[in-house]
Amino acid sequence: MKSLRRYNVADSVYFITMVTFNREPILTSDISLFWNCWENLNVDAWVILPDHTHLILANNDLSISKIIHRFKTKYSRLFRDKVRPGRVWQNRFWDHVIRDENDWRRHIDYIHFNPVKHGIVDDPFVYPHSSIGKFHRLKMYERNWGVISRPEFDGAFGE
Repeated sequence: MKSLRRYNVADSVYFITMVTFNREPILTSDISLFWNCWENLNVDAWVILPDHTHLILANNDLSISKIIHRFKTKYSRLFRDKVRPGRVWQNRFWDHVIRDENDWRRHIDYIHFNPVKHGIVDDPFVYPHSSIGKFHRLKMYERNWGVISRPEFDGAFGE
């Protein structure tokens, strides 16, 4: 297998998708395990679904590959200690450098609509493992967003 080279842009904002090995639905069984693995990084937006997660985060001066490698390694170790041995993550991850405010907004919407897209809930505001409440408090969303007005998405989001 060839080695994947990522284009790393210092002080950028990234959209990230990570998927569990064989799409095993393990991520929401212990949500604190997920959050304990981020090392003082500011995750701006997130949704944690049973078998994958989408995040928006700034890499500051760190390589995005190192950030994700550290997270996956720490999560895997803690998961093995608390739950069971075996693989936790699919190899690699999806990343996208956010280009501008419109691109940022489109990815924020995608993150927050994801539990509806996957049929977990009909209303994105009732899904507990998402940052939509934070963005609602910031007046970015009306309370009926994603229920009455359903966004449409084009392009790739790493799923």
